Amino acid sequence: MMNNEPTVLAIIPARGGSRGIPRKNLQLVGGKPLVVLAAEQGQRSKQITKVVVSTEDEEIRTLTEKAGVLVMDRPEAFHHDNSIQEVDRLLVWTVKEYEKEHGRVDIVVLLYPTAPLRNVESIDEGIELVLKDEADSVLSIYEDSSYLWRVEGGRASPTNYDPKTRGPRQKEEWNQWVENKAIYVVKRDLLVETGCRLGERIGYVEMRKIDSVDVDSPEDLELVRMLYDLK
Repeated sequence: MMNNEPTVLAIIPARGGSRGIPRKNLQLVGGKPLVVLAAEQGQRSKQITKVVVSTEDEEIRTLTEKAGVLVMDRPEAFHHDNSIQEVDRLLVWTVKEYEKEHGRVDIVVLLYPTAPLRNVESIDEGIELVLKDEADSVLSIYEDSSYLWRVEGGRASPTNYDPKTRGPRQKEEWNQWVENKAIYVVKRDLLVETGCRLGERIGYVEMRKIDSVDVDSPEDLELVRMLYDLK
């Protein structure tokens, strides 16, 4: 990129520990660790200036440095995922530390390693929305038409439709959109000033449901491996 173009910093948070899947960010999909796949997606983006992996884990550091991305050691306060807006606070800290040595950032992109099925074109689409000031922040979503229920006190109750007026799902007006955790884009100043990755003018990138699997359980990992091999 030319020096006068906006600096777009992609941050990949990758702890060594995890709850549902041991060493989740190092699990192999398509023969590569999830964190490396995320780094490569960031590198293939036409809009991203620099890719940073934030970790406290030596194995993750070694693998991602070999992939050619910058690795930043996160402070001990961010070694565990156990507080409100932990990732947003990590993003702010990472941006400020990065700027001390590399200069000001204009746009921040968050890429979780657990979304290996996202495509690079969707990443660039989200960045373009912010670059053109059509949004101050962006997230990726997919459309869903599920009948949702709440279970409480031994009883089930619908939350997004009335069984007495049930119609064909394709014609219901309550079809919702699901945040899939694949792509987030935010203006640097908005992130730093509010401590939140999403602002008031939130744009979106639509992804297919089949590409929106977020690896959070062994079943998710098995499904992602099968789908990735079919891409």
